[in-house]
Amino acid sequence: MKKLLPILPVLALFAVTSCKKQAGPEETLPNNTEKAAPDGFAYNTTRQIKVNVRLLTRTNQPVAKVLVSIYGMETQAKGTALTTVMSDEDGYVRTTLNVPTAMKEVVIDPAYVGLARFVQAYIGGDQSVSAIIGGPTGYSGNISLQKTAATDVPLKSASPLTAATQYVYDKTKFDNLGRPLVREAVDNIDFASLMEQINHTLPESKVAQEKYLATEAPTDLTITKTADVWITFIHEGADYRNSLGYYTYPTGQKPRTEADISTVHLVLPNASLAGARGEGSMVQGDKVKIGRFAPGTSIGFVLLQNAYRNDGSVDFNAQKFYTNEELNPENGKLKRHNVLLNNSGQKTFIVGFEDINRTAGQGSDQDFNDLMFYAQSNPVEAISPEDIPFLDDKIEDTDGDGIPDESDAYPNDPERAYNRYYPSESVWGTLAFEDQWPIVADYDMNDLVVSYRYKFAISASNKVKDLTAEYKPLAAGASFQNGFGVALTGLAPSQVAAVTGSSISAGSYIQLDANGLEKGHNEAVIIAFDNYRNLFGTNATMVNTQTASQKITGSPVTLNILFSTPQSDEFTASAPFNPFMISKLERGREVHLVNYKPTALANTALFGKEGDTSNPATGRFYMTADNRPFAIDIYGSFLYPVETRSISSAYLNFDAWARSGGASFADWHYNTAAGYRNHANIYTK
Repeated sequence: MKKLLPILPVLALFAVTSCKKQAGPEETLPNNTEKAAPDGFAYNTTRQIKVNVRLLTRTNQPVAKVLVSIYGMETQAKGTALTTVMSDEDGYVRTTLNVPTAMKEVVIDPAYVGLARFVQAYIGGDQSVSAIIGGPTGYSGNISLQKTAATDVPLKSASPLTAATQYVYDKTKFDNLGRPLVREAVDNIDFASLMEQINHTLPESKVAQEKYLATEAPTDLTITKTADVWITFIHEGADYRNSLGYYTYPTGQKPRTEADISTVHLVLPNASLAGARGEGSMVQGDKVKIGRFAPGTSIGFVLLQNAYRNDGSVDFNAQKFYTNEELNPENGKLKRHNVLLNNSGQKTFIVGFEDINRTAGQGSDQDFNDLMFYAQSNPVEAISPEDIPFLDDKIEDTDGDGIPDESDAYPNDPERAYNRYYPSESVWGTLAFEDQWPIVADYDMNDLVVSYRYKFAISASNKVKDLTAEYKPLAAGASFQNGFGVALTGLAPSQVAAVTGSSISAGSYIQLDANGLEKGHNEAVIIAFDNYRNLFGTNATMVNTQTASQKITGSPVTLNILFSTPQSDEFTASAPFNPFMISKLERGREVHLVNYKPTALANTALFGKEGDTSNPATGRFYMTADNRPFAIDIYGSFLYPVETRSISSAYLNFDAWARSGGASFADWHYNTAAGYRNHANIYTK
């Protein structure tokens, strides 16, 4: 880290000039004519990137109608996706999104059986992510293979090696990531159709149907004629580096203990998809021959949990899950760890494993697709189909939009299929304003603080049908009464059918059209609230900016915006759009983010007055002479300064970030390490 010169805000212009704020002692700020930021720096905490990812089968068939989530590196927990996109008919996942400026990589998760999950990709110098997931090599493009090690399993979960069982494994027959070196030609089958059926039958992260786990349903392969048998890798949906082996026994004489199994042959020492978290090199469609078997032979399989080691060896003491459920550690019905399905259309038998102990509290999602492969024989009828349930080929799609009901957020609505959020479902952005514009005041950025989240309802063809805009007032460190609105960038008023939910006072200075938009604009403008006091329920000033005062929870505002014509996918990249504060209940006194244009109702006579240097002719708006803002947008939550304490005195690297034009200390607002914050100047109540 660079050693910084001791600095305080470069704020001759930010000496407190208003008599409105009198909550406490004000900072004495040094005089300095140095610019606070380079010309053109807009104080953005996000940058825009383009995503162009294609989903393919092993045989280069496009994988359509797959909902893909894109995450940051820190977490891929439910609700944290940066965006979600549906793949089109050609398998393309294309979108534009805003990400934190410090973000260098993203994680792409198709969550679809047959495709690698949680694929790490880097953002290129052209501000884009371009990649293929699937295809003959498993992946290509901006894929990063420098991943963390596979998830560890506590030693207490291991089952002891059974002395009577011999494990046959020659690591020289596999590559350095455990992929068999000798493989058969890829089957000429419809992998796209197979994947669709499997995803309908055993969808990701959903408990498998009871009919596939019934006691009478077979779990092993029964050979009725002398036959050659092959297995073909389909998928792995695990964080572990699991190993797969097979064993045989006379039909009707199932092993009752592990010691009854004389030999286990390792077929896939690292059954992990290339590009996924298991750090493997397996590719969908990899086919290996496991041998020739006589009639009256049954073939069982065993999964060794997370057994593959970095040196290519396999831990035979790892926890094992068998297709002979009697050998598994759980009790009762939970002992079953695989499903066996008859794919009669392609004359194969599909095996799906659950790789975690199914006892409650152990973390199993019970979807039985953690490792999937299919078996086939020559002659094809040599594997007995008796009592094996069929792979479900009936896809339910009630609204006919091409999205199966189990994957459709709106199964009865053909115009909506899924939701997209900004910043994310579980993360809200934060807007902070100075309300004495064009005067420069204490620069505490707490005169109005609003958190926001946007939800877009999107069709199967990636068209935006409607928008839900949610706002929460967090603070009002002001004596002025202020409102808040948003110009929906590039959207004409005629494209909006209806807006509901605005908080507007009786006799307000705000006038709405019949469709709920504000009157007088050639661009759609929504007003969330005309006066923050209506939401806090008090006439008090300095709301939630003084630690000695009681904290007040403001009422949220939810606007529902229905479009008259669906918007393109690109519309979502405009979020957070063009938000602005309306100061002092004067409609023309708008305060916007740096270089965001005012609306048609703004009082442009205030431009260039006092501390403001806005110049419409050059596209410069809402900045001071030394390039400081009057408002800022933070990606995520933000602990704003206490009353009369400047943002620079609370966040010690804010000035260095600004001076560098955003090149340094992009983490100034969320890094909690020493040297980043003066906690005494931050409101944390």
